[in-house]
Amino acid sequence: MVRDLVVYPDQRITVISSDVRFFDEELCELLEDMKDTMNEHKVDGLAAIQIAVPARVILLRDSNGEIVELINPRLIKGFGAITTSETTLYLPNVKRDITRYERFTLVYQDREGNNCAKDFEGAVGVLVQRKLDYTFGSSFAGRFKASGREAIEKELAGKGVGGSFESYDNLSNREYFTSMSAKLLFLEFLTLFAPLFDLTTQTMANLHLFNTIATALIVIFIIIYFIYGKYEMTKRLSCTGCQVINFVNVSLQYLALAGVLFGLSYKIVNPH
Repeated sequence: MVRDLVVYPDQRITVISSDVRFFDEELCELLEDMKDTMNEHKVDGLAAIQIAVPARVILLRDSNGEIVELINPRLIKGFGAITTSETTLYLPNVKRDITRYERFTLVYQDREGNNCAKDFEGAVGVLVQRKLDYTFGSSFAGRFKASGREAIEKELAGKGVGGSFESYDNLSNREYFTSMSAKLLFLEFLTLFAPLFDLTTQTMANLHLFNTIATALIVIFIIIYFIYGKYEMTKRLSCTGCQVINFVNVSLQYLALAGVLFGLSYKIVNPH
């Protein structure tokens, strides 16, 4: 099935793609839809996020015309530099000179989950690196300073395509909850050094009370983070399952750290 492309100024392109964890029928359907979309638009490469699916999946057409499936790709070793004039579906009719690795090694998985490695160079190598940018929430415009991005904005505006890179909501509202949680965790950590100072029993009791309240707030913030994150992905993207696992992992990490710090506070800071 041919999917709609995400094009400027659609902000969904800024979502960082998640690793594929299940090599199942849903993945196979995504790969086939990406192939159909590539053929429909007559392009040689496509990242899943370009059809609003935030999964680390890239398809490309190699020098022999065969479509190669790259799942969970990682560039592990790059050599040299090459500058070429690039275009991209996300920024229609925009062309810029971009410098990238001349050749590199990529590790990835196939649709069965088998680990693979492949060396790339030349035009195909440039294509792979451009698609990798998308998996990290950026187009080649992200390689330019503010003035360079403004020039692209003006060029697109002159062609009747309004928008702004600076208006992208790169920090999702859900991230404010993890940001607040991180600050509370840091403050809790600092209170663990309180016994090193000659503080009164009442002061130590107040610090432990603070840690108790902070831990409760962190639990509330992380619950809101998970619920809001799932809601946000449902509104913005075609695939939520590949992001939910990320939300779960982040939530568990914060909750585990909060539990450890509270336990240490109970033993070290609590005067009773």
